[in-house]
Amino acid sequence: MKEEGHQRRGGLVWPVILIGAGVVFLLNNLGVLGWGVWDLLWRLWPVLLIAAGLDILIGRRSIWGSAFVALFLMAVFAGALVWGLPRIGSVGELTTETVNLPLGSATRAEVEIDFGTGRLELHASPEAAGLVEGTVALSRGERLNAERRQTGNTVYAEVRSHGNWSYPSGTWTAGDKVWDLGLSRDVPISLKISTGVGRSNLDLSRLQVTDLTLDGGVGQVTISLPRTGRLDGSIEGGIGEVIVLVPAGVAARIRVDGGLGGVNVSGSYARMGDTYTTPGYDTAENRADLRIEGGIGRVIVRPLPAE
Repeated sequence: MKEEGHQRRGGLVWPVILIGAGVVFLLNNLGVLGWGVWDLLWRLWPVLLIAAGLDILIGRRSIWGSAFVALFLMAVFAGALVWGLPRIGSVGELTTETVNLPLGSATRAEVEIDFGTGRLELHASPEAAGLVEGTVALSRGERLNAERRQTGNTVYAEVRSHGNWSYPSGTWTAGDKVWDLGLSRDVPISLKISTGVGRSNLDLSRLQVTDLTLDGGVGQVTISLPRTGRLDGSIEGGIGEVIVLVPAGVAARIRVDGGLGGVNVSGSYARMGDTYTTPGYDTAENRADLRIEGGIGRVIVRPLPAE
């Protein structure tokens, strides 16, 4: 059997994308680049289709074609970096709105938060407060939708932004555009969150969260698990870093499936395949069962620091 005269070259599209994304994440973590740049990169996703087509058409036939495709993608990344660099001066057209959704007579709650871009701070409200309270920063063209309805003993709440997001003058950074929301600690909560682009700090340690669904976005997500009760949760997709903080006295079983990136687990966990389990999990009164699927980036599990 004769060998082909020309060996088919591997494509450069995905290596360049991974390298470019890694550079952007590094600059995000160092504070050099605002997280808002990911919103711009998301808008430019059709460029990936163009690059993939060029790679198939010319990139795998010639080393010069591969170089052209690589330069094309690097130019897109470079343009996004220049646009996303934080500028000195006013952050421009951000507005702040107040969220106040009462708990009423409900004895349990289902809460959905659809976060856009910036930084999300989620925590327990003071005792006897409403179901969802706090402030939300919005960029130009972004509108807030906060709704509540009650059926029987269950209250349903939704907080989301919609509209056409745009960059204010003096591009904002993750520290400028903040959603600061508190949830009631008085009732069990089924919580669904879409994290968007940026940093998310989900402090569930003083909440009665029984079910958690987190649709990963782009950036860093830190989750402090509840100190009491039983939590069943799933984290799907996303690009970036997921940090899970486990309080003392809480047993945990954490399954990490697929995705690209490393897993770093600190503590007395027994590992079987992709599942990490603390001793006594099956009989523990306070425990968390988490499934982390897909995504690109690191997963870190470590103890929650003492207060």
